Amino acid sequence: MTNGFRLIPVCGLLFFLSSCQDKKQDPGLKEKINYWNERQSHFTLKNRDSLLYFAKLIQENAKNLPVDYQVMGLIGMAKYHSYSKTDLSMKLFEQALALLEHSHTDSLKAKVYAGLGLGYKKKSDFALALEYFFKALRIYEDQKNQRGIGAVLSNIGEVYQLKFDLPTAKKYILQAIEVNKQDHNGISYLASMQTLANIYGISNNFDSALIIDKIGIAAADSMASSSLRSIFFNNMGNCYMYMNKFDSAHYYFTQCLALDSAEGNLAYMADNYLTLGELEKRKMNYPKAEQYFAHAILLADSLGSKQFKFNAWNELSEIYRKDNKLLLALDAKDSGMRSKDMMINEKTEEKIAELRELYETDKKEQMIALQQSKLSKQKLILIGGGISMGLLFLSGWLWYHRYKIKKEKELQLSLIGQRETATLEILKAEAQERKRVAAELHDGVGQVMVAAWLNLQVLEDQLKGLDSEQQNLLHKATGMVGESCKEVRHVSHAMMPTVLQNKDFADAVKDFTNKIDSKIISIDVHTEGLEKPLETVVETILYRVIQEAVNNTIKHARATQLDISLYNQPEGITLLIEDNGIGFSKANLEKEGQGMQNMKSRIAFLHGTIHWESSPGNGTLLSINIPAKNEKK
Repeated sequence: MTNGFRLIPVCGLLFFLSSCQDKKQDPGLKEKINYWNERQSHFTLKNRDSLLYFAKLIQENAKNLPVDYQVMGLIGMAKYHSYSKTDLSMKLFEQALALLEHSHTDSLKAKVYAGLGLGYKKKSDFALALEYFFKALRIYEDQKNQRGIGAVLSNIGEVYQLKFDLPTAKKYILQAIEVNKQDHNGISYLASMQTLANIYGISNNFDSALIIDKIGIAAADSMASSSLRSIFFNNMGNCYMYMNKFDSAHYYFTQCLALDSAEGNLAYMADNYLTLGELEKRKMNYPKAEQYFAHAILLADSLGSKQFKFNAWNELSEIYRKDNKLLLALDAKDSGMRSKDMMINEKTEEKIAELRELYETDKKEQMIALQQSKLSKQKLILIGGGISMGLLFLSGWLWYHRYKIKKEKELQLSLIGQRETATLEILKAEAQERKRVAAELHDGVGQVMVAAWLNLQVLEDQLKGLDSEQQNLLHKATGMVGESCKEVRHVSHAMMPTVLQNKDFADAVKDFTNKIDSKIISIDVHTEGLEKPLETVVETILYRVIQEAVNNTIKHARATQLDISLYNQPEGITLLIEDNGIGFSKANLEKEGQGMQNMKSRIAFLHGTIHWESSPGNGTLLSINIPAKNEKK
């Protein structure tokens, strides 16, 4: 125990010594700064205090290192100030760009260009914003940096949205969505989706906006993000409000308010009360609207937000005027103007403080340059033995730990492989048995049934002298045997889909659906990405699932239209089967039949998921997702 406790102060002493020595002589300092740079990038959108901490840490330790490392600290400080002090942020980005004039580190230049683009976007200088964004985009494309490409494309789309060039904005946002989706960049993907929904909303294309919002909600649910879910709920509420569907708008606004209340996000809550007040005003329910705007003012006071107060007082003034409460309307208007005056004063004070900080920053840089020119470099004697032993022990322990984890993972993968191999053998055996039984039905029972049917036909011709009742009975028997022959033939073909052996998968599915009478149900099949064949076991399982789903629809759904869509993408396979039938309740879904259980077990073998969405009178949607092989593990 004593040795364990002593290790802490020794490590602390070593860290102190290493931080005091000449940075140029610390071979691990560059690696540390690279790590701190990664951490400040991680916290850019999540925690400003952590971003500032790592930016200062880089600046303090990179003074004597090459300019690339100094630029990392400048970028971090510029990002920190970009939230509230745009001019200071842009000055820091410009200093970073000047330092990089002779550098070949294009990845840092791209970050600086993107930062300057954001600054000019905030200042509404859209021409310069686009110039810097496209400079960043060219670098990211040369480097094949998908994450950088997606982020810059999204910003370019937002600039065009602010310019109200909606077709061009939509073009770049769609590109950003595709890139972020492929890169699995969840937050950037959702940000692009929200911008696209806003574009559709501005264009009064509310149906498309709502579809995107629903996709965003599903993605936010998968990320377990209540704040992102709230944003998309708010978008949906606004769409329904401008569509004059006030009940739906009220539902989504209140859901949004509940999520923001649970998160304790007072700013979003104040905004929710403003939108609820606007909704009730449109419904001409002025007393309720007044209550919501009053709530917004109370929250704005606690937040110190003059903008929220100004908006709420203006809305209250308009309500009082429409309700012929002229004195109250005048008081509310005065309160709104006082809030506006306070906002102007605050912005003036903030600008003065920013200018002072700009001056102090320039002065500090001059002092640092002067000190660095006068001070000579100092060297400290390192305790080499202690550091070497400590690092050697730590390296040995890390190597053993990684080796142990690697072996455990190999064992786990081996067990998974054995289980999959065994299951595959079972499926192959099942397929062979199906083939044998199908052959028996076709060549054995089928041939006997056909012979009996032919003999009955001959007998029917020979016994024409029977009375009409007996002839009718014999004719019915002959017909029933003939129908049985067809049924045996159909069952034998269904048990072993030989069509998969003779055709590609898409044609096999279409061949199966084309055999179904269109008078019973109309079936449309759409496939993408099947230029290359799927694995045999995947094709067989999907074919069986489609057969089962189609048969269930015909038997139970009373549907007239069935749509089958199959998408084979790099991230996996998606199968959607949707009908316009009578649907079923959630209670009936929980009572799974044998067919549904079979489908679940087959898809589970492929590490996929299967989900039914239905309600009485609204048809049924069956969705199946099978991940690509490299994602299963």
